Parts: sequence; C-alpha cells; structure tokens
Amino acid sequence: MDPVSHVILARTVVAAFDKPDGSRFGRGVGAAAMLGGLSPDADSVLMPAGWDIYLRFHEIGTHSLFGALLIGCGAGALIRAFVRGSRNPANAGSHTHMSNPAEAGSRISHIGGLAAAASLGAVSHLALDAVSGARLGLAWPIANARATLPLVAMADPWLIGLLTAGAAGLWLGRRQLPRAAVMVLLAVTAFLGIKGLAYARVRQTVSNDERFAAGTARAFDARWGSWSTWNVFEKDPHALRAWRVNGMTGTSELVLSWPVQSESADVAASRSLDSVRNFLSVHDLAFAEDQQDQGRRAVLWSDVRYCSQAVPGAAHIDCALWFGGILDADGRPLTQVVRVGEWTQTRPISP
Repeated sequence: MDPVSHVILARTVVAAFDKPDGSRFGRGVGAAAMLGGLSPDADSVLMPAGWDIYLRFHEIGTHSLFGALLIGCGAGALIRAFVRGSRNPANAGSHTHMSNPAEAGSRISHIGGLAAAASLGAVSHLALDAVSGARLGLAWPIANARATLPLVAMADPWLIGLLTAGAAGLWLGRRQLPRAAVMVLLAVTAFLGIKGLAYARVRQTVSNDERFAAGTARAFDARWGSWSTWNVFEKDPHALRAWRVNGMTGTSELVLSWPVQSESADVAASRSLDSVRNFLSVHDLAFAEDQQDQGRRAVLWSDVRYCSQAVPGAAHIDCALWFGGILDADGRPLTQVVRVGEWTQTRPISP
C-alpha cells in the first residue's frame, strides 16, 4: 500500500490504544507510530542489489510478524533518541554521575512505550498490505506459508480517501483522540467489510462458471478503484489466463490468454540462475519466454499478474517485470538480467 495510507493507519491504530491524555506511550508517540508504520518497507534498500532479491525478501523478513516487531522496536528506540528533553542536561559532559533508579526506570518505561507504539504501527503495515493483496509469510521463519486477503488494490483511491478523511477527523477530535481513532477504525472496518462481501461474490462467481477449471492455480487481485470487480489470474498445464470478474453482476470477461510452452533446454538451464530461483520462490503463476536481448539469446521469466495483452490470445504479451539471463550459443548462462519496466539490472553469474 502507499506510504500515506500506512502512516495514517499506523497513527490511528496507536491512538486508539492510547489514553485520553496521551500518557500510555509517552512523548514522541505520534512520530514512533508513523515511523513504525513505514518501517517494514526498510527492505527496499535491497532493490539496488537486485529486484529479485528484494521480492524474495519482501514477503518474509520485515513483512513477517517477527520481523515487524523487531524493526518496530528499532524504530521506537530511534525516535526515543531524538525526543526533545530525552537526555538529562544535568549529566551532560559528565561520565561520573549516574541517573537515580527512578530516572532509569522512567527512561526504560519510555523506551518501551515508544517501542510498543512503533511495533503496533509496523503490524498495522502488515495488515494493510495483506488486505491489499500482498502474500505475506507472517509466520516466517517458523513457517513459509503465505497469507493474503485481497480486498482492495494497492493505493486504492477509496481507501486513501477514507484514511485521509480519517486523518482530518483525528486532528479535529484531538482532545478525544482515542475515541476519534476508534471511529476512524470502525469506518475502515465497515468499508473493508463491504469489500469482503463483494469478494465473496466474486469467488462464488468463479466457482459457478464452468470456464474456470477446478484445481487450477489461481490468484485474485482487487481492481483499482472498483467496489465490485476483481482481476482473477490462473494457470493450467496449457495456458495462462486473466479474467475480470464482477461480483455484483456475476459476469466474467477474459482479458488475457497466453499458451504455456513446453520447457526447452535453455529454459531449464535458466533455473540455475539466482535471479530465476529468487523469482520462482515467491511466484506460482510464472512462465518463461525465449527472447532476444540486443542480438543475444535470453530466457526471461514473468508472472501473469504482471502482464497484459491488447486482446486475449494476441501474439504478443507485455509484462512489467522479467527475470532471467543471457545465454551463449551453447545455452550456458552468461549474465543475470532483471527488467522492471524500462529499467534493466544486470549482474554476474554466481560462482
């Protein structure tokens, strides 16, 4: 989800748990909550190393419950270090005086309060990502199972608008901040509940439509800006397909169809690449294409969720993300390649 939504939701969740006088978490609670709400996306520092590395780590690591709590505590400690008046000026420049036990206990309590606020913000980040269709390994490193509940699209305008209005409501109701925050959370919950009913109708439509084969690998993504339409992606041994399914009308429209090719020797060789292994570890609707890259042979992988066609069954498919490598005439990988839109990353073959 977008940073603005994460910041607002994190601040709202923490405010809902605070005391009316703001004393539960201590001075700096607002900054701790908002930094905590952004903190799981610290894994974006991996993007320059390789988008495939980032994608593999993104759905676990800081986006697991363990990782979110850990980085949330770090965010709280960071805010504590910069809170005005956090250091005792009487002890400045002295290494011989120790704070009395009451002062030490107060500092520890303050650090704990800000860590708790930032951790709540970090967990709200996971919840918002999950309802936006992200597949998160919440139990990592104990288990690798992914969890998702795709009720809204990433950066959904309706949810952004609701949260923005909620932020205004928090400011207007700042004298009764916990109560105002609870009201905002109830409004968000009601919105997601309506979306949940529409999502259930979409799944029922798919279940009743004979064009959707039982047992096929399938994924659902809410369509951006829509209350009732989802994109449904599927892969069977013969084809990849994308549908637009409306839960309100019960209709399904095919918008992409692409054949699944038998695996060539070059495609099999590409599986040894780190870029491909990282990609396949978190994508289950993947396919490979033999392509030309500046006159050289390339094998690149993508996922149907990143792709589109002018018309279903067209001879060309456009995908926003590609992962693979350049091969020599004998099919040996030479260079790893990652394409993100018009941006291309390359790196050597791992030893």
